[in-house]
Amino acid sequence: MTVSSRDSKLYDIGVRAMNAQYRGLIDLLNTIDERNGANAGNAGLLNLIGQLAELTNRHFMEYEAYMEKIKFADSKSHTLIHTGLLRDFTAHVERFKSGDGRLGPDFFSFLSLWLRAHIQHLDMQ
Repeated sequence: MTVSSRDSKLYDIGVRAMNAQYRGLIDLLNTIDERNGANAGNAGLLNLIGQLAELTNRHFMEYEAYMEKIKFADSKSHTLIHTGLLRDFTAHVERFKSGDGRLGPDFFSFLSLWLRAHIQHLDMQ
């Protein structure tokens, strides 16, 4: 699921603070993918997943505050989508915790969809 730095322009929504957060999320996702591929172990991956959850929650809170600030017309719908993404993320984490200590392709497919569909289409609005 590694996202190269060449792809960073695909995640540029024209808001410097949000773009910096996307870069941080992408870097962390790449680290999780690399460590998972290297059989990093449950504790190490769980720590990284916790960091991803924290960063994602912070990003969503700041993004929602930004939408309110600019009076984005569809902010309530967008916030509901964020809630759904967090719910799905939590479900993936719970499956990881009860699994074999490896993150499966479904986890990375979910994250890839979030990056590509959510950021490139919804957040661009």
